[in-house]
Amino acid sequence: MSPVEYAKAYLASRHQDLCQRLSSIAQSRRDGKAQLSTNSTEQALECGNDSVLDPLAKATRLEIAQVRHAIDRIYSNRYGICEGCGLPINRVRLRAVPEAMLCSSCAMAPLATMAA
Repeated sequence: MSPVEYAKAYLASRHQDLCQRLSSIAQSRRDGKAQLSTNSTEQALECGNDSVLDPLAKATRLEIAQVRHAIDRIYSNRYGICEGCGLPINRVRLRAVPEAMLCSSCAMAPLATMAA
């Protein structure tokens, strides 16, 4: 299986999993709202679940966007090319992180400036 074929299969599966996760989060929120207790203390605890679900939903939406972007790059023949420097992304990196948009050097560049 070529690296691009592997990426297509992985990203399609990952996209499906993430969409299911987002759907489950939305369902949990709906269930939580429908089952609010009449006890104010219990309501506070039940609403506290939103503070857990909201960041999880946000992170999942971000990851879905990254996966979709990688899929778009495959179909526009830009997959495996660094969006930072324009050089090819190492195959080992793409195998480990199929949605990678940056080569290792460009991905590490912000960390280097933070350390300086």
